[in-house]
Amino acid sequence: MSRYGMGLIVVTVLVVAAAAHSGLSSNMTVDSAKSALPEFSDEERGRIFDGIMRISDAPVTEMVAPEVADSLPEEVPMQELPTDIIHEIPLVRGHKFVKFDDRILVVSSTSRLVVAMIPRYKLLP
Repeated sequence: MSRYGMGLIVVTVLVVAAAAHSGLSSNMTVDSAKSALPEFSDEERGRIFDGIMRISDAPVTEMVAPEVADSLPEEVPMQELPTDIIHEIPLVRGHKFVKFDDRILVVSSTSRLVVAMIPRYKLLP
């Protein structure tokens, strides 16, 4: 294989890897965006919830929360996830959170896409 052909393969692999790492491409439909969202287990969701609830000074946003796979408006500030949560749950790397009265949103820090919604109040069995 020529040097040009090998270089083209390397560039293609890097582009595909970058697109996979970012999670979404700019021309994805809502359905394909939803299917590309990270899947957190109940245990991981509980760990994210507990970690965020320990942050006593995290502001609570006073607007209607967007749904999963919707974009968070630019005027809504995102907060950094606790470092221990990022180390424990690698799927949250590159994400931030927003606290609302009734839920916590996990949001992509680059695209502002809501990737998960975790209720703030656990239901009793």
